[in-house]
Amino acid sequence: MIADALAYLGFSPSEIKVYLFLVQKGSSYPNEISANTSVNRTNVYEALSRLVSKGVISYITRNKVKVFEAKSPGTLKMLIDEKKKEDEKNTKLALKDIERLSKSPPHAKTKLDAGIFIGRRGIKSLFEEMLTTGKPLHFFAADLQFRYFFGPYFSQWHKKRSELGIEQRTIFPETVRKKTWAMPLWKRKFIPKEYANPTTTIIYGDTCIFVQWLGEPLAIKIENPGIAKSHLNYFNLLWKIAKN
Repeated sequence: MIADALAYLGFSPSEIKVYLFLVQKGSSYPNEISANTSVNRTNVYEALSRLVSKGVISYITRNKVKVFEAKSPGTLKMLIDEKKKEDEKNTKLALKDIERLSKSPPHAKTKLDAGIFIGRRGIKSLFEEMLTTGKPLHFFAADLQFRYFFGPYFSQWHKKRSELGIEQRTIFPETVRKKTWAMPLWKRKFIPKEYANPTTTIIYGDTCIFVQWLGEPLAIKIENPGIAKSHLNYFNLLWKIAKN
């Protein structure tokens, strides 16, 4: 579906509705877009601003009113090329994380277990495994990539997590605040976007998981008390200064 393709390219749900409406309509103004997409005016203006920044829509001013129109769908190819470059960059970052995290202190005698999981099934198996431990979960995410990538499974997973009584804390950049909503046993805090990292970090028990979502997703799972503790300490430090 085109909506899934747009979500993969980083479009938010409101951006998808607004963009697809403009593709079908040709051109329109914010009030009309809001009325036809069920997206409130504030979110419509924000979505339009982001879509202009992405280069997929443009606007002109008529009688002091901005009229927006979608550019040729061919402009999406430009975003695909950018995604490829980001994927290569994030893969390099992930490999650097592996190298850094594998350099545990020489005197450490605790066994280090690590694994790499690739693709939808591999990532999904990790999320299912998290729930079997019953441990509190600590997420450091740059966006709602989990939701964008897995769709309905995102809600199903959270429902199962809350039914199992597993608490989750997540730190997002401020840019994600309006995209989130309340869920049982899910606490969220927000930090300035410059502190965000494109790699999602998940900590529970003695385990750390690092996920890069671009292209074919890649997850690195490391089981080591020392590494998990160091990342949890950093998470707790950010949690203290983050805003509710």
